[in-house]
Amino acid sequence: MKLGEIYRKIVDMGIEADPRGRERVNQILEKSKKSLEKLEGRKKELADKDITWNPYTDCRLLYGDDDREITSLLCGIDIGTGEVVLADRLTQKGEQVDLVLAHHPHGIGISNLDYVMRIQPEQWAALGVPIAQAESAMAKRMKEVHFGTKARNHTQTTDAARLLDKPFMCAHTPAYSIGSQFLTKYLKDDDPQTLGDLVEVLLEIPEYQEAEKVGAGPEILVGSSSGSVGEKFVFFTGGTSAGPKSIPKLARAGVSTIVTMHMPENLKKACEEEGLYVVIAGHDSSDSIGMNLILDELEKEGIKSYVCSGFTRHKRS
Repeated sequence: MKLGEIYRKIVDMGIEADPRGRERVNQILEKSKKSLEKLEGRKKELADKDITWNPYTDCRLLYGDDDREITSLLCGIDIGTGEVVLADRLTQKGEQVDLVLAHHPHGIGISNLDYVMRIQPEQWAALGVPIAQAESAMAKRMKEVHFGTKARNHTQTTDAARLLDKPFMCAHTPAYSIGSQFLTKYLKDDDPQTLGDLVEVLLEIPEYQEAEKVGAGPEILVGSSSGSVGEKFVFFTGGTSAGPKSIPKLARAGVSTIVTMHMPENLKKACEEEGLYVVIAGHDSSDSIGMNLILDELEKEGIKSYVCSGFTRHKRS
């Protein structure tokens, strides 16, 4: 496959799994096109042109030409300079690696991570939260995330990829949405009744089994094993965790149990205050589900994959 084809395929998979639906995503893309057209001068020259077809700032081709031929890749959850060097070293040893694929974002994916957080209010609106309340609850957190990333070294790993001439990209929100879609259906089909049952059901998934072996498997964060699951909300996609103001809105919309990758203390406290149960599924293991489904599709096209950096490979097709 061409590098550009891989990039566009991952984005399209993300759109297909986007909780907002393809029609809504197309509306967002059309608005982005119009915003880009209105720019002038240096702002227009330096603008991110991919926003006209890619709604995910945290899924980007960071280095490499679109027409470069890719036959193999090295994929990991967290990719740094070390993993780029690893890809180059594997190639030197005879294991050809044409592309390094990260899950967690780099470059513009980090600096504009708040852009993809706009998914979250629309998710809550689908659950019954008035959209104005949902957006208001997220506003402070999105600003916090936006300015909280400014001290980062945004191009460190990309610079290493460029020096080694190793194509490099990241796939964050598409993998989140694909994994969230998978787990939502899985839990709906199995329908665990207690939090203890929910943990046991999660442990039937290979990625969580591997996480359990290293002490990072699913756990009940708020509640007890006998607690009733009730209305479940798989809280994966949308950039990063929401602020604590989101929790009362979800509680009033009828959510009883949140299934998420991880949860900071301030959100945990808000869930306790609102009487919401929380099950932590696991971070890298949950990330691995979406990335696995992406790699399944790429391997159908003849791409060979190597894995590293917290990524548990499990094939489903």
